[in-house]
Amino acid sequence: MSMPASPPRRPVVVGVDGGPAADRAVEVAVEQAQRTHRPLHILHATPLGLAPWTLDRLQAHEELARRSYERATEAAPDLEITFASQVADPATALVTASHTASLVVVGAGTHGQSASVLLGTTAHQVASHARCPVMVVPGSRKWSTTGPVVVGVDAAEHSVPAVEFAFAEASTRQAELVPVHTWWWEEPGPFLAGSEWEDEWIAVAQTQKVLVAEMLAGWQEKYPDVKVSLTSVRGQAAVVLQEVSQTAQLLVVGSRGRGGFAGLLLGSVSSRVLHDAKCPTVVAPSLRLTPSLG
Repeated sequence: MSMPASPPRRPVVVGVDGGPAADRAVEVAVEQAQRTHRPLHILHATPLGLAPWTLDRLQAHEELARRSYERATEAAPDLEITFASQVADPATALVTASHTASLVVVGAGTHGQSASVLLGTTAHQVASHARCPVMVVPGSRKWSTTGPVVVGVDAAEHSVPAVEFAFAEASTRQAELVPVHTWWWEEPGPFLAGSEWEDEWIAVAQTQKVLVAEMLAGWQEKYPDVKVSLTSVRGQAAVVLQEVSQTAQLLVVGSRGRGGFAGLLLGSVSSRVLHDAKCPTVVAPSLRLTPSLG
């Protein structure tokens, strides 16, 4: 009798360009692969430019990827690690890799350096179009290694992938999970201001909080080891999440929203959080984009 085939081990993929932000991304990717028992794939990509592609140039780029591979192997000798160097647009190469990855890790990069592979714009492109969660790693400062995992939530279905990822991460990191639900009420004008309007908005916010708590309850049953501290605050979502990222070890947000009051995890919110967060930030794609886990 034949034995059932083992499920595929979708790798952690990290993009490199030789810069300090990418080096930090490799360190985080190694830790993530070890923590989740996944192989690691290091990917370097450089697009065609005006300069001709010579054999020496190709070898130089492959050597860059190899150096990242050697550093990763030295840090984690028991980890399964592969590397590749491609002549391709970096964002396109990483999005393509996301189709078979469990997670794509990129450095936040810097804006305005056209020679960099992992520009801030590339990180945003990958986070916007990847088929798996994308972790963007800031390269400018240290962050807490003992703080909570924070996830931005609302009661909508598009929050589910972010919540699922955040619970799994909190469990493997043995960290507290802090779901953050925000709501915003602003006086519509001097002639419409008053306690009646504010009471209505507070009632809507309380309803949303109850729905969020009900959604989290199912995940708490699946991850009974995770301590959950739901936080509901009045404030702009991106501003609140940026503030809590200062003491978090990981921030998780969704990539799609519906707009209006119920749509906390808007594309614009995710974009602002990626730019301003002080800890690694994971963007989890909506349900229609999320591949089956393996």
